[in-house]
Amino acid sequence: MPDLLAVTFENSDPDYTILRPTWFTISVGVDYEITKKSEPEKGSVISKRSIAAFVGKLVEKPELNVRESLGVNKPNS
Repeated sequence: MPDLLAVTFENSDPDYTILRPTWFTISVGVDYEITKKSEPEKGSVISKRSIAAFVGKLVEKPELNVRESLGVNKPNS
């Protein structure tokens, strides 16, 4: 069953980026990869610091990943 909130955003006019992070860790490193909605997720954890770095990148460059649903994880985790 699809996530109704995600479907609502995907069928709306405003720009959005949906993040689907894996399990949070408190690691100090920043290391992440993203997967598109149709791709399988490649990892099982992500540090809070990595999520913050990725969100910061999206804020600095709002044209990136517009109208996308992205999985975010630590590579090979």
